[in-house]
Amino acid sequence: MARLEDWVDRFGAKGAAIAAIGNGSVEQAREFAEEHKLSFPLYTDPGLKAYTAAGFLKDPLALVKPSVWKNAMRAMKAGHRQTATKGDVFQLGGVLVVAPGGKLLFRQVSTSAGDHAEPATIHAAL
Repeated sequence: MARLEDWVDRFGAKGAAIAAIGNGSVEQAREFAEEHKLSFPLYTDPGLKAYTAAGFLKDPLALVKPSVWKNAMRAMKAGHRQTATKGDVFQLGGVLVVAPGGKLLFRQVSTSAGDHAEPATIHAAL
């Protein structure tokens, strides 16, 4: 989320807006948004309906794959620290770029914890 926050203006310049969907409680989402000073909306879907519709993966091994360590080191080098996980810890996310009218321009499905599309890649899809 922090990396996306840095791109809000660049996405806006292309006529796009960022919205995120978590899977914790409403209070957890509110706390997360405040803690990370998000300027874009953070919704929550504890029932995981949006995740299912997007085809995002749920994987009990998502936290122990070797790529998790690489992803964690990348985040730590950028100054980010993992705090208490909220919501379903095995539910992985991803990125959808959806144009007006519902046309899907880009889809990235995370395969492990910390597997995120690069903001520049998302921006290029616009």
